Amino acid sequence: MTDPATTDPVITDDEKDALLDGIATGEVEVHSNNGPSYAEVTPFEVGPRSRLITDSYPRLQGLNRLFASRIDKHVEQLLNVESSVSFDSVQSCTYSDFAEQDRSLSLLFEFAPKPLQGSALISLDSVAVEMLVETFYGGGGGDRIRQDAEFFSPGEITVATLFCNAVLSVTKEVWQPLIELESELLRSHLSTSVIGCIDGADPIINAEFKLTVGDIEHPFHILWPMSVVGPLLPVFEGQKQERDTANDARWQRSLRARIVDSVINISSDVGRTEMTLGEAAELVPGDVISISNPRNSIISAQEVPILEGRFGVHDGRYAVETTRWLEPEITRHNKDQQ
Repeated sequence: MTDPATTDPVITDDEKDALLDGIATGEVEVHSNNGPSYAEVTPFEVGPRSRLITDSYPRLQGLNRLFASRIDKHVEQLLNVESSVSFDSVQSCTYSDFAEQDRSLSLLFEFAPKPLQGSALISLDSVAVEMLVETFYGGGGGDRIRQDAEFFSPGEITVATLFCNAVLSVTKEVWQPLIELESELLRSHLSTSVIGCIDGADPIINAEFKLTVGDIEHPFHILWPMSVVGPLLPVFEGQKQERDTANDARWQRSLRARIVDSVINISSDVGRTEMTLGEAAELVPGDVISISNPRNSIISAQEVPILEGRFGVHDGRYAVETTRWLEPEITRHNKDQQ
């Protein structure tokens, strides 16, 4: 084994001086087959149009702030005490990195954010669950019932489920301009269990919020796997969703092909007359109402006049023989008369 005290230093004093001199002057000695030469360090400036791409997701942060402002009333109604929710941060990490941040027992609610594919999670640690349960049953929310929780009772899970339902309801409302979410709670897990919907190496977006009840503040998290919200990542970053012209064309062809099979109501207007309200009130079965010009008829599709015709009998049945299509001006005029 070599004695560290007798080994040569990594950088000699002459090399240190040369490096310091090069940093000061911008000249660096470069060795090649042709002997030593000097090169200059070229200054680099970040242009005014350059930008750094980060995972801050400004659009998602805006949605989270709106979510926090709107869920306040839901939490107050659930707990029947003054409370508030604030948005803290958005972080990109793996699920295992998130789990390592706090090794205390947590309750994880798995939900399906349809039409997105896969599952996401709402994370409440044992302190947050106890705060919700104690406050729900009229306590102050600050007393620890169990210092070292190892499980959650059915009653605790029930109260936490009510809170998560409120979270999903407000998320649907806030995300509506972005996507029509129909989220459904699937099941609950302990953080110490193996969760089938997510792997430790899976990248996630961790949205952290703080729930304040009285003077007590504690965080909870919504965990969005990247695989679930992948289609929305460009929008989270502030980009506009571009329309797919090819997809639009397919929709147009499909709609045109199917519209001819649509079922509509056809009705005819045989004639008109006027009566006083008193005369109409005195009508009894068997009375005859005279109609002026009974041979002219207006045919309507879904209550929109489209054709004019003559009323009569065909093959022993009452029928209308169409004579002409109604122009848009005539259609509007007839609707106004109706």
